[in-house]
Amino acid sequence: MRIYFNRNNFNYDWWSLTQSYLMNVKPEHTVLEIGASVPERTRQLASKCRRLLGVELFKDRMPAPEGNIEYVNADWQELSKHVPENSIDIAISSHVIEHVTDDLKALNELFKVLKPGGIALINTPNRKRLTRAVIELFTGERKFPYWEHQREYVENDLERLLAASSFRTGNIIPIVFGIHGGPVFCYMEEAPASLRKFANYWEVHLTKKA
Repeated sequence: MRIYFNRNNFNYDWWSLTQSYLMNVKPEHTVLEIGASVPERTRQLASKCRRLLGVELFKDRMPAPEGNIEYVNADWQELSKHVPENSIDIAISSHVIEHVTDDLKALNELFKVLKPGGIALINTPNRKRLTRAVIELFTGERKFPYWEHQREYVENDLERLLAASSFRTGNIIPIVFGIHGGPVFCYMEEAPASLRKFANYWEVHLTKKA
């Protein structure tokens, strides 16, 4: 297991999510990106599929369409009003679900638009990541909503959310252990098994069973 120092703002959580994407995407796929406000990332995803649909809540953050990329100004919680049901092969979302008011409704809407056998890849911060857990020893637990986050999750929160959703279950992967962001980067890519609950992020893999 490698330890990295000063990776110049390299986002391992996004890199990991895209590696999972590359393992599943096919050239003929229709891909959905929820939270599509960074054109460079969207182009990266679109280069591997036939068509990419970007969903962005804030109209002023929505890029112009280009190539095989289209955009729609929509709320994840109302996804099936804007995206046909059973039309998406892969959905990907990075650091969005913690912003959504009704996360269960959002997951169920995502389930509707995925094709049978379709895959969703989601990442989100761990509420008890190592640095936050240490800070809260002195300050007490952070109260939510905080900034733009409606909530953050520990693993049991995600397990309960998935169990209540149409997906029923999924694979929850702990990503990054250490300091990852700001002026200091000093971290392992994966949390040791005994320290899983202190990982920085969760990467969630969901499948709509055929």
